[in-house]
Parts: sequence; structure tokens; C-alpha cells
Amino acid sequence: MSKLKLVIVFVFIHTCLLSQNIGNWKIHANMKDLRKAVSTSNGVWAVSNGGAFRLNPSADTSFFILNKANGLITQTLTSIGTDKQNKIWFGSQEGYIIVYNPTNNTISNILDIFKSGKIRKKINDFYFSNDTAFVSTDFGLALINTNNLTFFDTFLKLGSFTTESRILNTLRAGLIYSITENGVAIQKQGATNLSAPESWSSYSFGSMGSVSSASKILVYNNQIVMSTNNGIHRFQNNVWLPYILSGNFIKDIAVSGNSLLAITDKKLFEYNGSQINQLFENQSVSLTSISAAANKTYYISSSNGLIEIKNNITKYLSPQGPYSNLFMNLSVAGNSNLYVATGKDLYGIGFLEFDGKSWKRYSRENYSQIPSNAYHNVFAASDNTIYLSNWGYGFTIFKNGEFEVYTASNSELVGIPIHNNFLAIADVKVDSKKNIWIANHQSAARKQLSVLTHDKKWYHFSMTNPYLSEFDVLDKMVIDQNGTKWFIVMEGNRGLYYYNEKETFTNLADDTQGGIRQIDGLFSDILTSLAIDKRGYLWIGTSAGVNVITDVTKPITTLRSNFAPSLKNQSVTCIAIDALDQKWIGTKQGVAVISSDGISLLAYYNSKNSPIPNDEIRSIAFDEKLGKVYIGTDYGLAELQTHSIKPEESFNELFVYPNPLVINGNENISVTIEGLIKNSRIKIFDISGNLIREFISPGGKVAFWDGRELNGNFVSSGIYVIVAYDEEANNIATSKVAVIRK
Repeated sequence: MSKLKLVIVFVFIHTCLLSQNIGNWKIHANMKDLRKAVSTSNGVWAVSNGGAFRLNPSADTSFFILNKANGLITQTLTSIGTDKQNKIWFGSQEGYIIVYNPTNNTISNILDIFKSGKIRKKINDFYFSNDTAFVSTDFGLALINTNNLTFFDTFLKLGSFTTESRILNTLRAGLIYSITENGVAIQKQGATNLSAPESWSSYSFGSMGSVSSASKILVYNNQIVMSTNNGIHRFQNNVWLPYILSGNFIKDIAVSGNSLLAITDKKLFEYNGSQINQLFENQSVSLTSISAAANKTYYISSSNGLIEIKNNITKYLSPQGPYSNLFMNLSVAGNSNLYVATGKDLYGIGFLEFDGKSWKRYSRENYSQIPSNAYHNVFAASDNTIYLSNWGYGFTIFKNGEFEVYTASNSELVGIPIHNNFLAIADVKVDSKKNIWIANHQSAARKQLSVLTHDKKWYHFSMTNPYLSEFDVLDKMVIDQNGTKWFIVMEGNRGLYYYNEKETFTNLADDTQGGIRQIDGLFSDILTSLAIDKRGYLWIGTSAGVNVITDVTKPITTLRSNFAPSLKNQSVTCIAIDALDQKWIGTKQGVAVISSDGISLLAYYNSKNSPIPNDEIRSIAFDEKLGKVYIGTDYGLAELQTHSIKPEESFNELFVYPNPLVINGNENISVTIEGLIKNSRIKIFDISGNLIREFISPGGKVAFWDGRELNGNFVSSGIYVIVAYDEEANNIATSKVAVIRK
């Protein structure tokens, strides 16, 4: 073994520009499917299941986004309003009330409703009068002081309507008018104790003819008018009477100057007091709310973003993002592009590609080569070839913008028993020889596994021991280092199955196959996910925890139940392995990060302690090249920058940052050392060659120094030399860092 020698070389200190922002979160969410929008003095705000955004029309139609990565406590927003101080109020499905102050860019959370024992907590609408916010909720009407954000009254029973009826909208115009799920409650003249039911007059929808629901109440031309499922009604002589647009389901109304605006699901109407004009129609979108700005500019929230209508010009506006919030399955290619499978049957919208900056959708509507949008599983290979499993039309290979589609009509694959042309592929993977393996869901030919070799030959294999029929439902598949195919049967003969053809496709005599079930030691026969770690262990996600096979050549005898003990009895949904062999395990309660040895819980992320949009995790994928983990839910995609970055093959140059390191006191500080090889050893020397600190890197591309000596004290101001070397001390790299003590 050669000895490590320290050679002091004076070099210029440079600041690394490659800082990875370790620990930073980002949220990627579809913000086109809007719930409501409101025009304010500083722009137009809109809310969705992906958070909120503000459009600045006077600038360059830029967007300011609020989501869980930059302050929101939730993204499932259902309502929005603006008070007299220009603060923006957001309501959520869970009962959160969030108040954003654009003046000082602060967020305040009102948690009273969320923490209450109410079963229904959704915030449906805000109305502001002086310093009072009238909050329409799923259990009644709440009043909040907009100055100190405290509740001062809640009305649970309005008139004869059922206690805790859902309140959809409220107006104060002398008296208080509230639309409930059963009709309209109106404050009685002179009534002050509004907690008493007798202080309210009740007008059931049954008394309004064919009206069965209503959405908005406001003042137009000194009249109280209301949007209903049968046109707009007005309140006259204590009776609700038809006014205009009878026969139309009116979803929202707004006043613009002398005009009354109304939207149906597909159209916008304007009523000027004597005539009704249709201003807009689009049969391919669903409209949800209408808001008027100055100069007869109208903004409609819709299922396809914010619609701006100005000077007879229509624009569709929304922040750039994914085309869906359902991230069914994820995979990262060798070039760090992320690919997303979106769903089965009618839920699928094709597949998505994210290059780190922008999103692209590949769908049948845009690419005629695509046979169906039902892509539910994706595997991105290191050579940037993408393999996509389709629910009905086989599988698709995508590379360099070209599609190669294999269906029941142009391949040897056979579909399901009741419809042989319906080819539902469970999963596709590639082995070390570039052969493409296909797990065929309910193959009518009872060929559960098929392979398309690199020279385009087909071979097919059946499970005979144990026996699988054409009605057993296959799911996820992985291939281990020995070429064994492991796959899940999720319906029928549930369990884990494996097959190895021993690279002799025509000789079945040497093949090995088998199955493992709960009776053999699995926590459950309901399996959800599979992953091969860096040691070659097979990780198995079940509905009751994680099992691990430590020797894939001896699956029964090496099946273990003592790994990831913190997840015992939890329903596992997905598993991903990072560059440091740590396991990222998705559950229905969040994401657990398990140490490389599979025992210790390193971190646990859920919707309460992190920006993850939802606790039920759909999918996880890791980009080893950049150290990014992607976590998919039904409400958006979370991205976290980690230090688990694939190490360099050999030393080139060490990047050290921040440089200089400023030490002000006893705060937690860290110097990042980037450019390491696997299992690097690191020594820190002062300029005189004295050893200050030594440690082993976590195993990846980066390591960290806390600025302290061996005795735990911070080092003095000065120049320090960082030396990184391999286990044999044959491969060495050096750098310097300046330390400034204040």
C-alpha cells in the first residue's frame, strides 16, 4: 500500500458554482384545473389542487406561485377571497384558512376549523365586509376578524335548515344572505342574535320551482340576485323569482359596471339590463368561476387554466407544469430526464417528460403513433430508451423522438382471455444483454413472460411450478443481477414469483421458477412493489411492511422480516434505491428513508412535516446523477435535492463550497466537498501540514465538513487544505478552503 503524502500547493481559491442546494424542495403540480379565481389590485389570483398563483397582467403575464414548497400548509385549495387590506385568503378541503399578505410576503394559518372535531371542514367561500370575513364552510357560517385573524362567531343552524348544513356562499347587503345546500337563509330584519335559528328566514329550493341548487348571491342594479341550476333568480317581495337565463345551469355570476356576467359549464353571458349577449363558448373545457377586472377584462377559472377575455381576444393562461397531478409511476433516464406514466383506461393522458425545466406531454391527440393514452407503467433505461406499458395496446419503446409500438396485432403477444386483442402489459424491463422482458397481464395463451431479444426474436414462458392461469393478474417486475425475473401477482394466486431461463431461450429443461407467499414468510400476499438494492438484495413491499431476500439464489431460506422494522404493519406502496444504497419507501402515511444496511430509519417525510402534497405515496424515482428524489402523489410531484449523488469513477477536481466559510458562532454550518469517488477518505490539514480532521465520505459524490477540529471546536481563521483519497491512497485529489472566524 502506498503512503499518503501531503503536498502543500498554493492555488487560487475559487467559489464553486455547482452547489446542489441540498435539502431544497420543489413542487411540480398541474395548475390548470382551477377551482376559483379573483381579480385584485395587484393581479389575478387563482386556486387549484396544485396550489395558488397570481397572474400579473400588466407585466409580461408572469406568475407568482404559492405551494407547499414555499409556504402553503396545503395545496388542496377550494376557495379564495381578498379583504379590505388586500390580503389574500385561501380555504382548503381540510379546513385550513391561509392568509397571505403580499405587502410583506408573509403567510398566516388559521387552524381552528382544521383542528375541530367537525366531520365536514371544507371552506367553500369568503365574503368580506369592513373588518369581518364571512366564511362559508361545510358545517355553517363562521365570522373572523380580519385584523387579528380570530373567530368571534359561528352560526351552525340557520332558520329551519338542518344543523350544520353546508354553506356555499354568503352576502351582506344590509342583511346577511347565505346559500345552504338546501336553500337560502336570510337574516330577519332587526335580528341580532344570529346564533338563534329563529333569527333567520328559510327559503328552501323546493319553494323556487325547479331550482335544486344555487352557487352565488350578489347585488345587481339594487336587486338581490342568485345563480341557480335553473337560471338566475332575484329576491322580490320576499319571494325568489326567475330573472334571466332560465333553463341554464349557472355556475357563477359577477358584476362588471352596469353588466351582470354569468357562466355555465361552457359559456359566458353578459346581461346589460335589457339584453343578453353570449361572449364566450368552449365545449372542450369546464368553467368554474368568473371575475371582472377593469376595462371590461374578464377572467374565468376553468379546467384548462385561467381564461382572459379582453378586447374580444381570448387567452388561456397558467404556470408551466405537468399536465396532471396523478403520478402513477416514475422513472429517470440516464440523461436525468424524468418520465411519468399517467394511468390506466380513461384515466391515462399519455406519458410525460420533464427535462428539469419544462414539461412535455406525449399523447394520442398530439402523436398519431401512440395507440392509446393508457400508459400506466414506465421504465427509463440508462441509455435513455424509454419502455412504456400500455393498458390495452401492448408496450411502446420511445427513444430520440421515435416510437416503436408492439400490440397484439403486430407482435406475438396475446391479450386477455375475453378479448385477445386487448393487450394489457403489466411491466417491461431490460436485462444486461439488452433483451426486453414483458410481464403480460392475463395472457390468454398463459404465457406470463415474454422476451424480445436484441436481435428481434420472440420467446415466451409459462409458470408451471407453481402454476399460474390465464386469469392471474400480474403487476410490477424487476430483474436481478443473475438474470432472474421477479414479478408480482396481485389478483388470483397472489404472491411473489420468479423465473430464470438461464439465457437458453429454447431449452426449458434448465429453467428455474418458483413462488413465495405469506405461508413462506411474506408479511402479506398483497404485494405492491419490488426493488433490487446495491448489494443485490430484493426488497419486497407488502400491505403489512417490507420483506427482504438477501440471497436471490436461495429465495425461501434467505427471506427476512427484520429489515425496516419501523415500517412493520404499514402498507407499502413503492420502493426506490438511491446512490448510497439508502431505501426510499413510500407508504400510505408518507416516505421512510432507511439506511443502507436496511435497519435504521434516517428520515420520515409526510404532508405535515414536509412539502409532500399528500401522505399516500404513489411512486418514487431517484436520479443518481444529480441526487434528486421525485415523490409522486395524487396531488402533485415533490422533488427533493439530496446528497445521495453517484460518485465519480476517478478523481478529477474537488469543488468546495461555500468558500470562504464564515463562522459566526455555534450555528450549524457545513462545507460541501464535491467530486468524490466511492468511499473516499478525507483529511483536513492546516497550512502548516498539521492534521485537523479526518473522516470517511458517506459513499457518494459529496461529503461535508462542519468546520471543526478533532476535539469538536471550530477551527481558527486561515487556509485549510482538503485531501481526498481512495482506500489504497493511490488516487488523490486536493483543494483548499478559507475560514473566517467572526
